[in-house]
Amino acid sequence: MRAWAEAATLAKSAVAYNAGTLNRTRTAGVRVVEVFDASDCGWTSHQDPDKANRTLRSIDEAADWPISHPRCRRGFGPRPDVYETALVGTERD
Repeated sequence: MRAWAEAATLAKSAVAYNAGTLNRTRTAGVRVVEVFDASDCGWTSHQDPDKANRTLRSIDEAADWPISHPRCRRGFGPRPDVYETALVGTERD
């Protein structure tokens, strides 16, 4: 029970932290973020072959997947130098 409670607390706090980052980024008019995550972590799950680390994602896509698994270390950094239209076909290259 203790391990479950700890994992749930960590997941909730990670989601809240990333939501705050994304909300502030959106308020600043930035629409693209860079993903910081473990090198082997997938975008939607740990096993997802779409690796998240160092990719560029839209704010909306990042909001859909603020973490990909319990104890996820994912974070986002605003990229005001990249426009959302530049992501088409390149965000996962």
